[in-house]
Amino acid sequence: MGDQVKQDPLELPSLITPGWIAEAQAVIEKSTWKGASALQEVLPKQTLISILQRTERLVFQEAALVEVNPSSPATSVVVVGDTHGQFHDACRLFEIAGTPSEDRMYIFNGDFVDRGAWGIETLVLFCLWKLAFPNKVFMLRGNHETVTCTMLYGFKGELEAKYGKSGWKNVFAACKKLFAVLPLSALIKKNTLVLHGGLFRKQPSRATGKNKRKVDECVVGNLEDLRKASKGGLDPDGIGASRLAADVQWSDPTKTPGFLENVARGIGMTFGPEITERFLRDNNLKLILRSHEGPDARDDREDMGNMLDGYTEDHVTPAGRLLTIFSAPDYPQFMADGVDRYKNKAAVAVLSGPDYDTPVMKQYEAALPRPKATPYYDLYINDSDEELEEVPSTASGMTDDKEPKSAPVGLFMSGKEAQEAATTPNAGKKNDFSESVEKPSETQHAEQQVDGDANNRVDLGPPSSTEEDAARAAEAEAEANGNGNATGSGGGDGSGRPKLPRPTGCQRYWTAGGTLRDVPVGAGRRRTKGARSQDDSLSGGGGFSAGSLPPYVDPALAAITMAAAAVTKPNGY
Repeated sequence: MGDQVKQDPLELPSLITPGWIAEAQAVIEKSTWKGASALQEVLPKQTLISILQRTERLVFQEAALVEVNPSSPATSVVVVGDTHGQFHDACRLFEIAGTPSEDRMYIFNGDFVDRGAWGIETLVLFCLWKLAFPNKVFMLRGNHETVTCTMLYGFKGELEAKYGKSGWKNVFAACKKLFAVLPLSALIKKNTLVLHGGLFRKQPSRATGKNKRKVDECVVGNLEDLRKASKGGLDPDGIGASRLAADVQWSDPTKTPGFLENVARGIGMTFGPEITERFLRDNNLKLILRSHEGPDARDDREDMGNMLDGYTEDHVTPAGRLLTIFSAPDYPQFMADGVDRYKNKAAVAVLSGPDYDTPVMKQYEAALPRPKATPYYDLYINDSDEELEEVPSTASGMTDDKEPKSAPVGLFMSGKEAQEAATTPNAGKKNDFSESVEKPSETQHAEQQVDGDANNRVDLGPPSSTEEDAARAAEAEAEANGNGNATGSGGGDGSGRPKLPRPTGCQRYWTAGGTLRDVPVGAGRRRTKGARSQDDSLSGGGGFSAGSLPPYVDPALAAITMAAAAVTKPNGY
């Protein structure tokens, strides 16, 4: 009988306390058992937006590299990996590791949303802890805290289901603005670096006068580059000022030596143990903690750990170590029929003073059973970034409440339809890819030293940069006018992209982020063992090398060809 009593909507207090968060968590958790529409009854749209905006104001003041310096060696730091909308498991991790407090700091290392059914609930929970302990809780940006991923992997659809046509756009807009200003990384006591994906290149350097931009394509960056970096804007695509942010979000460690472009994902880098060792030594670090890969992503990487225990020790060098942490148990929540579940454990890393460079792993199982839910994304959607085109600005959630009008041909097609499209002349012309999304500029703030003492909080005040003010004002004006993101001009192919010479012996194609890739003929592409594609019959279930790819230039045609060939895909970003 008590379950039938209507719950009063949550009202956000001026001072958020741990006690209030516990009550809010219980109310939200109860609503998850009543269906998607029940959330707005207990968490009204304006309350939710207020939480997001207050969090945005806090993280806006934080640099791309947040420096975390606990005030006492007795203070522990808990590092959390991907949670991917698995709200009930996020609640479980607090039961295992404890909630944030005066002597327990937290770093949430990105990918809060997408794939799981309760991304907004998970995001809100983390935001509330950030608001309660602004200098003890830190939220870093993952590759799923971007417009393109949230459009394609469930978060947008989740918001539509939970806040309806009249409310989801405003909520999505507030989420996007929050995501765009999240820090990229955290440095703990100058010994441990936390970032979502991995190591990164130096930013392209600009030359003055008649010289063209100088690009250090494969030079490993350092901590100073992180301190000065852009946070990437709404959708880091690996171009220009967003290149470092995209690398941080998408890069992967490997056992193979070298620092190379991440051909398997089409964005970011791969780096071997010797690169990690040099980075650790050059920056006086002992430990790197990253996330980004779950058990599905490691399914075909026989040289890397399988992530079934929630963490792996990927690089062990004389200078220090690199570990991957994944905090979503029994992941992914939704899997195709007939596919065996991984039933993986999740883990968080607990660091203690005085050095904060020796993690203790706390593991936990999934909170089962979960409430009944259906996925908000297509389980068979292309999973490799190089096969997906960037979502056009008209589908940003500001101006369209339906499927993206300019989605790549083949993206929502069956294998047969894609195959027919690939053999039809000018099939790509039905979609307009003449716009290239221009990312808002990101003016960096001074290095922020964060002390664990709540009574000694750093208040940087409002940013004074006229450049950033202008950029934010332009973005707000564009959104108010229903234009979504601003569109760029220029370039030589009608897409706003520059014409660049193709190196000899290379095949050319555009990645999802709009980055031009020149891949040497014969370069191998990572193939996923047991790929979960319903269209494998088109290609005999096999992948192919980059050498067999046609020299893609038009992104729509690239999407058609990729879909028609049914390329086997690396799973789980």
